[in-house]
Amino acid sequence: MSSAPSSQRTAAPPAGWLRSLARLVRPPSRQEMVGSAAPTRIGIQGLPDGVGQLPPHVPVSLVAADDSSAARWFPALIEDAVAAGPVALVASGTAWADELLLRPPVREAYRTGRLMLWVLSPGLQAEVRRHGLPPLLDELGRTGLKDEHALYICDAQGLLTGLSVTELARVSRQLSALCRERLRPVVLGFLPPLAPEVLLPTLRNLCQMSMHIATLRTEADRWSLGLERWNTDAGALFQTAFGLLHDGASGRLAADGTRTRGAVRELVEAVDQSEVIATRASVDGQRGVPGHWRIVDSLADMEVAAAASVAATVLIDAGQASDFEARARLVHQLRLSRPLTLKIVVRENLGKLRTHSEQALLQLGASAVVYKEVGFSRLLQLLQDINAQSHTRKVHPDYEQALDSFMPARERGYQPPAQFCALVRGMLDRTQGIGLSHSLVRLNVLAQIPHLDALRACHTSRDGDLLTADHESVYVFLFACREPDVELALHRLFTLPLTQLFASEATDSTDTGIRAMVAPLQESVRKGLPDYSAALAGSARPAAALPVARAVPAATPVLAGMPALPLAPGLAPEVAGTESRPLLPVAAGPGVQHRPIARRAVPRPSPRSMA
Repeated sequence: MSSAPSSQRTAAPPAGWLRSLARLVRPPSRQEMVGSAAPTRIGIQGLPDGVGQLPPHVPVSLVAADDSSAARWFPALIEDAVAAGPVALVASGTAWADELLLRPPVREAYRTGRLMLWVLSPGLQAEVRRHGLPPLLDELGRTGLKDEHALYICDAQGLLTGLSVTELARVSRQLSALCRERLRPVVLGFLPPLAPEVLLPTLRNLCQMSMHIATLRTEADRWSLGLERWNTDAGALFQTAFGLLHDGASGRLAADGTRTRGAVRELVEAVDQSEVIATRASVDGQRGVPGHWRIVDSLADMEVAAAASVAATVLIDAGQASDFEARARLVHQLRLSRPLTLKIVVRENLGKLRTHSEQALLQLGASAVVYKEVGFSRLLQLLQDINAQSHTRKVHPDYEQALDSFMPARERGYQPPAQFCALVRGMLDRTQGIGLSHSLVRLNVLAQIPHLDALRACHTSRDGDLLTADHESVYVFLFACREPDVELALHRLFTLPLTQLFASEATDSTDTGIRAMVAPLQESVRKGLPDYSAALAGSARPAAALPVARAVPAATPVLAGMPALPLAPGLAPEVAGTESRPLLPVAAGPGVQHRPIARRAVPRPSPRSMA
């Protein structure tokens, strides 16, 4: 083999050669290692603007709000970590670590030494309480933790639970100092069971411990990645959420193009944000229906059409009162099966929804209820106004339980006094605290009017509207009827003018006032009150118009044809025409409105009458 020419053997090496040779014979500096380290990804595909990368030198808190989110996210997170470089993983338990090692990339990294595993001991929390993080870090350093390792602690709750404010602040400072020293990311992972509404305020307020915070939660058949604080290629992000789908090909979560921002989520972008799906009945007879709207013929068609919607608007007709159940079930099903960015609007088209039905639809997941009086052009503007909204109200997963609080008792019309009291109290108990207002009216019967005729003149057509009577008065309970609507409700319930039947009324529309008004009636039940059920069931004739007496006669003969009333033991028969007895006491309060019937103003219909 010939040797190289002497001129070539003695020539000076090219510029930079010695520096390159030096890097071969000495360990790289910290700055060089940082510059050459591959970015560590967050375990989620398709996030824009560098959102999917973990920043080094600052603490990162990743919160899985539910089991589904933890199962989809954290294994992919560890796979991305070992793909980028050596990883030190502190696990909360052996079961979780064993399950993680079932994934081939993680198992291979563990076999080759790129992944080192530790399991937190039960006594570590006491050590952290006394000394902070140094005992944990010293133990990791003695057993293999190196500068080039990314450090993941899953589940980090064990380090923080039960610490005082002072202890949390100390751990926060120590963690911040640790991150500044390390070359690769330091990640605190929080696994369920946990309460994000309790954990997140702690992380937000300890910036040194959690400069970057991301929370993953399940939303119907998708997921939402919420960033409390996060660095991106385009700058800092605050309170921004990205919609995610499960990618069947990769087995990972991937961005679906949906983005919201703000504590109360405002939609920024989504692929179907401008889409509207409407039932044909909701736009029947309307001119100017936008051409891009999708019109479906039935509720079943609506369910199919919205099955893949993310941020579209669904417009459903309210139908008649008998159609409420089908509409309510569809609203509930769509809200639970679709993301919170879906808008669900119910439009009155045939009849008027009662207040409790409207509130029930909102509780079941409707974004808005549009009244029949609202014109189509105003409807178009309303849909535009809510286009960026996300649903914020929590919806109970069980339909019956979600609806129960808003629905009246199935009884209507006359009830025996004891049953009346029990039903009224039951509806008050069930609807307490959800914003429904009911009314109880006590009508003092004119002395010359038999109670049976007054009761016969009242016709209820809706569940939860009840009436009963004691010796002096007729009581009318109106479910989900506000005080301003009582006048119109009574006008519709009674077939005769109230002035022909009653001398005065007392009305209360507050929970405490209604209970106070029922209390003396309940006391009278124990002493004995007549039950008119049989008499009303056996009498089919309508109440005739009765003359209005200017003065009460000393005695008035009983009307012909009046059936005998069943009386409780010990009660004397009631004779129509006896002098009017004093009213039972009613608890005084600001909610009780006493009015003489003769001075009643003629009721005018209100747009939202509940009668």
